[in-house]
This record gives sequence, C-alpha cells and structure tokens, in this order.
Amino acid sequence: MNTNPIILVIDQGTTSTRAVLIDCCANIIAISNSPIQQIYPKSGWVEHNAEQIWDSVKTTVLNLKHEHPIHYSRIASIGITNQRETTVVWDKSTGRPLHNAIVWQDTRTSDYCKEKMHLDGKIRKKTGLLLNPYFSATKIRWILEKYDPQRSLCNDNKIIAGTIDTYLIWKLSGKKSFYTDHTNGSRTLLMNIHHGGWDDELLCDFNIPKKILAEIRPSVFNFGSTADVDFLPSGIPIMGVAGDQQASLVGHRCHSPGQAKCTFGTGAFLLSHTGGTPINSDTGLLTTMAATTGNKLQYCLEGSVFIAGAAIQWLRDGLTFFEKASDSEILSSESDQNAAIVFIPALSGLGCPYWNSDFKGSILGLTRKTTKKEITLAALEGVTHQVADLIDAIVAKSSCPIKFLAIDGGMTENKFFNHLLAKTTGLTIQTSANSEMTAIGAGILAGLGSEFMKLDDFNSPNKQEGEIYKPDITPEIMLKKRNRWKKAIKNLEVFYSPE
Repeated sequence: MNTNPIILVIDQGTTSTRAVLIDCCANIIAISNSPIQQIYPKSGWVEHNAEQIWDSVKTTVLNLKHEHPIHYSRIASIGITNQRETTVVWDKSTGRPLHNAIVWQDTRTSDYCKEKMHLDGKIRKKTGLLLNPYFSATKIRWILEKYDPQRSLCNDNKIIAGTIDTYLIWKLSGKKSFYTDHTNGSRTLLMNIHHGGWDDELLCDFNIPKKILAEIRPSVFNFGSTADVDFLPSGIPIMGVAGDQQASLVGHRCHSPGQAKCTFGTGAFLLSHTGGTPINSDTGLLTTMAATTGNKLQYCLEGSVFIAGAAIQWLRDGLTFFEKASDSEILSSESDQNAAIVFIPALSGLGCPYWNSDFKGSILGLTRKTTKKEITLAALEGVTHQVADLIDAIVAKSSCPIKFLAIDGGMTENKFFNHLLAKTTGLTIQTSANSEMTAIGAGILAGLGSEFMKLDDFNSPNKQEGEIYKPDITPEIMLKKRNRWKKAIKNLEVFYSPE
C-alpha cells in the first residue's frame, strides 16, 4: 500500500478555486474546481465575496475527500497560490469581511492615483511598481476610508487586512497565523523590495497602520497548521505560499536570468527571472519578487495584461458569439486572415507597458464583410500583440535575451492562438504538458518546505512534453502587423485621454 505523503494545493484564482492533490514528484493526482462569482457594482468596479471564496475552498477540498479518500487521507502538507493584489479587510474576532474583496482588476481608485502621482517616483524606487489602481494599497485605503476613516478600529486592533493568501492562511489556521509571503507582499505598494519588509514611509503615505498587516516571510516557510477546520484534519502544516504568477514561474522551473514564462488566464502575465538583483525598468515593466526559499531575495521583471482569456469570455457571454471558449479556435481559423482588424481588448484599461486605466476596449477596421469570425481572430491577435509589447519592453531592458517563452493556462489549449503568439512575438513558444503550472509551482514550494522534495530536482527547466510553435512568418509581415497595432494604440491614447 502506497503511504507516500500527498500535498494539497489550494489554487484560489480570479474566476475559480481549485483544490489539487500533488505527489512528491510534482505530479497532479486529482483536481476539484469551484467557480467564483464576479460582482460588478459599478463600471470599473470588480469584487468578490471573500466568504464565498472560503466556501469554495471547503467545497473543492471536500470533493477531493469524497472522490479520492485514500489520497486525501495522506495529505501531509499544504501549498497556497492565489490571485494577487485582490484585497480583504476583515473583523479580527468574527472573521467577517468589512466589505467585499476588491479584485485586482478594479479601477475605482483611479482618481486617487492621479491625485497622488507625486508619490510615483518614490513608489517605483522602493517597490519596483508604480502608483496604479491595480495594486493592493489603494484598495486597502479605500476600504479603510469607508469603514474606519479615523483608523480607530485599526488602532484598537479590531480589524486586519491582507491579500487572499493571508486571508486563507488565517482561516485555515483557526485564526492563529497571520502571514504573507514575499511574492504577495511585493504586489501591495507597501513592501520595500530591497529589504523584503513593510516600508514605514509608504505606510504613512497611504495612511495604513502596519499593525493591520501580516508578517512577511519567504515563500517556503512554516506558515502554521490547520486548526478548527471542518473539512481538513488539524495539524497539517502550510509550507509553501506564492502569488499565482510567481508560483507558475516555479512550476516552469524558471530559476535563472533570462528564463521566462507567460500564463494565460483571465489576464496574461509574463515573468522573466533576473536572479538576486532587482532590475529597474523605465519601459513600463514591473520589478517584483520571485518566490523565495530562504532569506536571499529573488527578483523578476513582469509585464501584466489585464484582459486575455477574459476577452474570449466576453465574446462568449457578452456578445454570445459562441457557446464554448474552445469554439474561438474554430472561428478564428475559418476567418479571413487578411481582414486587418485591430481589436484592443482593454476592457479593464491597458496594463503594462502603457498603464492607462482610462483606455477602453476598441475595435478598428470593421467593414460590411466583417463577421464574428474576424472579430474573434482580432481578439486573439490583440492578446498576442499585448504580449509582444511586453517582450519588446523586456528585451530593451534585460541583458539576457529571451530565446523561448514557456506558456501555460487555459488559452494555450487553443493551438491556433499558440501559433499566432509565435508569429506575433517572433519567439519559439513552448507549451506545457500540464496547464496547471500554478498549482504545480505551489506544490513544489510546499514540498520543499516539508522536505518531501529537493531543490536540486527543480533547478533545471522542465523537460517539455508539450508542443513547440515557431514564428513561420516573414519579418516584414510581422513588422507591418506590429506597426498597425502600435499606431492604433498611439491614436486611441489621445482619444481616451481625460478632457
């Protein structure tokens, strides 16, 4: 009878929660999935019910218990990976959130960011980020201004705040553990990436008391153990935590400068590892933390595309172009490939390298011959152009050129899209044999923390069992397409600029 330990990974994403069982060789044994309700109170506002997120964790873990009882009984360690920047503020005694979680896509703090733009230089220097609604600090501040404007609840130690990882650690540990890791802390605008701790000056700038924030620890760490949870035995240690994109970087085993991956989910997130030295970017990229296994800090350059798979979801649900997201592959392959339509899927503003929260989604070049097939193709092309923008920004800044790009996520099941990505970026694209690289990365971190796995086993890139796509297009045609895209962006930036 097999008695080897099993790692439970809780992968809490933007549109769903997954509970994943992983063995000590980082192989996935079983997955349970539960959708997360998207709440849109106003234009540009995106929220989640944090208590529903917790319920989804319970639901998915219990599904694994019922469907895989023997594997469930061998769970010996827990890893957590999560949607980053999404923020919860909750009552310390009851656990009830003061307000719905404010999601990373939310732009309600845009005006505040514009008012405080004089802080941007300081923020870039200390955090590697920029002042933007995307990050957690402005979200925490918004909730505090609404529910605790005098900060009396904060000062009386009645409320605490954190990203989703912190909320889940606190809940799983029976309210005993209050931690975050370097990767999640680095996405708040409040952590100084040069020493890995909260920055007192930035906390003062945002009027956020340090006492309401969790302790920051390496991604591999004993974050506490399960207690008083009715769907897991007590005493299971939480040994690995990382934000979803950094977890995916670990899953792809990108540990050395120049190794890069892009995950395509709701958005698209490209990370290029830069080693133990932060590289400052003046091309719109973010300097952020990679997962840490000890006190030595690790860094990467990141580019964030807010809308990737969400563009296909919008075509499916908003415009009812097709019934299943996978139908986009058929429609786009049957379209007029020379239609020259430009679709900029900025449905939540433009992310890196433009950082324009006022930008709106736009479709250019429509004619009477245009059908949903051409628009679907243009949506896929729009995602690939945004990734190409990120590649251009990294190449302009990094001394280690990207030779190939490892990709994962739901969109990569679309082979037409993968081929399109290779043509648009000019890179060789390697798909993963498993689309759950985020969960695998978190499982590796927990396995290292529990000493079920050895770091040396994960220092070399994956032996890819997926597919390889090469850019079979002439540079002249690719340059023409890229120039049309850039021209559209430039002109629409003027159109969408505040009057």
